[in-house]
Amino acid sequence: MASLTFELEQFSKGYFLAWIVTTQCWNKVEVTLKVGNTEYLHASKTNRSTGLQVITQSSRDHNSGETPILTINVPESAQLKQSTTSGAITDLRARKVGYVYDFCIEDQDDEDYNDVYINIVGWAKKG
Repeated sequence: MASLTFELEQFSKGYFLAWIVTTQCWNKVEVTLKVGNTEYLHASKTNRSTGLQVITQSSRDHNSGETPILTINVPESAQLKQSTTSGAITDLRARKVGYVYDFCIEDQDDEDYNDVYINIVGWAKKG
C-alpha cells in the first residue's frame, strides 16, 4: 500500500476550511483530513471507473490549535508521487488572509498526475 501524509501548518486556529477531492484512476483511493482525533474529511473511491469523479466536497471551521494532517492511501499502488502547489491568499495590502494547497497525485507510472486531485483552501474567519 502506498501512502502520502502532509502537515497543513498554514491553517491556523480560527480558519474556515473548504475542499474538493476528485479522482480519475482505476485504483481505490482513501483520503482523510484529521486534526488530532477529529476527522474533518474522509472520502473513499471504491469503484473501478477511470472517469473523472468528485468523491467529496465540503467545508468546516477549524477551531483547534493542532495542525491539520492530510493523508492519501492507495492500497493497490506501490508508490505515490505528488506535485504540490501552495500559496497565500492576500488582500489589497498584501496581508495574508488565507492559504491554498493543491495536490496532484500520481498512483502509477504514466506521469500524468491526475489520479487524485485535492484542493484545500482556508481563510481567517472574520470576528
